[in-house]
Amino acid sequence: MRRLIFAALSLGLAAPAWGYTSYLRPSDYWPDDTRLSIEGSYASQFFTPQIALPAPFTIMLPNGGRGGFSSLAVGAQATTMDADLPLGGTYRISTGEQLGPVQNLVGDPAAAGGWRQIAPGETPALDMPTTTLQTVTLADVYVTRGTPTRQVVDRPLGRLSLRPVTHPNQVLATHGLEVEVLFDGAPMANTAVVLYGAGDPDSKLDRFATTDANGRAIFVFDAPGQYVLATRHRANAPVGSPAAVRSYTTTMTFEALAALPPTFVVADPNAEEPRRRRRSRLNQ
Repeated sequence: MRRLIFAALSLGLAAPAWGYTSYLRPSDYWPDDTRLSIEGSYASQFFTPQIALPAPFTIMLPNGGRGGFSSLAVGAQATTMDADLPLGGTYRISTGEQLGPVQNLVGDPAAAGGWRQIAPGETPALDMPTTTLQTVTLADVYVTRGTPTRQVVDRPLGRLSLRPVTHPNQVLATHGLEVEVLFDGAPMANTAVVLYGAGDPDSKLDRFATTDANGRAIFVFDAPGQYVLATRHRANAPVGSPAAVRSYTTTMTFEALAALPPTFVVADPNAEEPRRRRRSRLNQ
């Protein structure tokens, strides 16, 4: 079974090169303040940044609107950004679908998944199958300020989606996490989802779950900590794409907690403005 999981995940050819997986990691999953720092990178070991994720990024506000970043810097190994969190509730920070370069592949029974990249200067034999492939990566993370909400959690994004059934900021290590894998909005059965802990290389495939008939998988944890879920799927590219096949890799970073933090009410900044204007008129 482990060999089958490795073959399925290897088909991802995770951008920008074999053995790299994208992730987003916030400075806090339950921020008290209105500012949050996030690190984004491609890495072969979590959470050691190696190649910076390209911009742009998206931050979804708890009410479904789009937020902004007060700063964003793309370095050599990581992209760092500061997000504004004006509202109470759950935010979603995402890379969105990021397209990699088109690769030329040749059929090879000895390769993982039956395909490998054509080497520079190589001319495959006429009887060998060839195709073109493009990677599509998407990394998500959720943070909650005040009280958890679900609007951005349940919103689909990208063709290959990891939808948390358990709220991603209410994951207790003793209770586990349930997720749903969707492709083009439909649940994907019999699909591998791998769990990585801090310090794990992305080639470590010992902790995985296979989705059931409803596209759902459940994970349990040995201890609290920060983790990454990853799933991959290969499918025909949409009409008009530069490659015949696309290899999708989607990750979600989250924290498994020993205990849930206390919730609190965050004042709506839009509700405060009318009161300030009224007080100003009374003082005139």
